[in-house]
Amino acid sequence: MPPGGRAFWLRAVDGTRLRAMMWPATGSACGTVFLFGGRTEFSEKYFEVTVELLQRGFAVATFDWRGQGLSDRALSDPRKGHVGDYAEFDQDVATFMRDVAPAMPRPHIGLAHSMGGNALVRAIHDHPDMFSAVVLNAPMLGLRLGSSFVSGVLGLVAAVGNVAGLAARYVPGGSPAANDAVPFEQNILTHDRARYALHQSQISAMPELGLGSATFGWLAASFRSIRKVMQHDYLAAITTPVLIIVAGADRLIDRDALTSAAAQVRHGELSLIEGANHEVLIETDDVREKFWTAFDDFVARRVFSKQS
Repeated sequence: MPPGGRAFWLRAVDGTRLRAMMWPATGSACGTVFLFGGRTEFSEKYFEVTVELLQRGFAVATFDWRGQGLSDRALSDPRKGHVGDYAEFDQDVATFMRDVAPAMPRPHIGLAHSMGGNALVRAIHDHPDMFSAVVLNAPMLGLRLGSSFVSGVLGLVAAVGNVAGLAARYVPGGSPAANDAVPFEQNILTHDRARYALHQSQISAMPELGLGSATFGWLAASFRSIRKVMQHDYLAAITTPVLIIVAGADRLIDRDALTSAAAQVRHGELSLIEGANHEVLIETDDVREKFWTAFDDFVARRVFSKQS
């Protein structure tokens, strides 16, 4: 853990226990960045990012989504990536911001990855004053499935499986194997061997951090949330400034969906990082430098210029 941080527990309205971490900024803070990870991720994975934010003068706070990291998991098989509905993630965000945000210096900035980006879009739609601005890194606003037909078929399969009593089962081909079991040469997340190996070693050292494949329930809930947040009226109602980072070599997220979302949000911007795989923040140094350039420029214009 980067120096100065502490870990603690939160309790959601439905009783789910969430593991959280926070770091007060060194000296006079220029604000707080709240980190929201993606599916399978855990707080330790963002320690490097935390250090980089602290060096920028921000305080930092993060937590593990329910069903991930050290937060409570819904099923008896803890390796199943499961959620019944994204309304449960809404509870997680609400709990985190209710219990942690009041003590953290403003302005408050959200930084979310993939699945966390979808959840954060829901949050800023329902709570326009929650953040001064948000940065969404490869947000899950559309899955790259080859065609709308394939997407429709997969969505139907997920929905039918969900209502047919298969919600808690792995999707076809799924398994308990976590990321530490996938060789670097087979990964589609990053080009950086060292950072990939580091995160594999974190799971190997603490296997309870690991998460396997998604369930039918998670997949069906994800399709429902994507359809919800991608409606034009939904996006147009968002008033928070939003920067969407597009990973140019992403094989998981649909680029057209991100371009469309950025165009429909009132204060939306898009930044394309060519050559980046899905997990931009654990990519190679040159890719990450492009991310931080985009982040710093956006925050300077959308947050700090309004304070001066």
